[in-house]
Amino acid sequence: MTSEPTDLDYALLRRVARGDQAALAELIRRHQGRLYQVAYRLLKDPLEAEDALQEVFLKVYEHAHRFEPQATVSAWLHRITANHCLNLLRRRHPQESLDQEGAPSPADPGASPLQNLEEQELSRRLEQLLDALPENQRRALVLKRFAGLSYQEIGEEMGLSPQAVDGLLKRARQFLKKALQDYL
Repeated sequence: MTSEPTDLDYALLRRVARGDQAALAELIRRHQGRLYQVAYRLLKDPLEAEDALQEVFLKVYEHAHRFEPQATVSAWLHRITANHCLNLLRRRHPQESLDQEGAPSPADPGASPLQNLEEQELSRRLEQLLDALPENQRRALVLKRFAGLSYQEIGEEMGLSPQAVDGLLKRARQFLKKALQDYL
């Protein structure tokens, strides 16, 4: 395991704190792909995810001087992104988040219309169940599954031990498995 990416991220963030826009551009280039995945999975809309990321990087530029190296820069960026997106979701009308389908996924050309309908229903049900999870379980699950963070990184981001993250993820998976057993 090398410390170079973390060291480079720290150096970039220190330069951003001094107003260096080129450093911000490099930080964006290095992290925007993974952060977009987090934003997209939470917001379920590609344009909203892009807008949210622009707002996140504006916050990073304005608040880079507040970063305290207790966690990695990557974990800090993921925390800002997840918190920003969760705040956006909280402001939405509750019915709107259930009715929104996000980016349409292409239907399997070899599947029957009934199979496609069942897949769409399962997807809608899964979204409802994710919304029903306690916020800390949902956040841990999104960061693990869609952002690809390790238990350690999720723990750093959420202020928890890796064992606590493991417990959150187990409870979330048990809830989803039980609720989806009719589909499985």
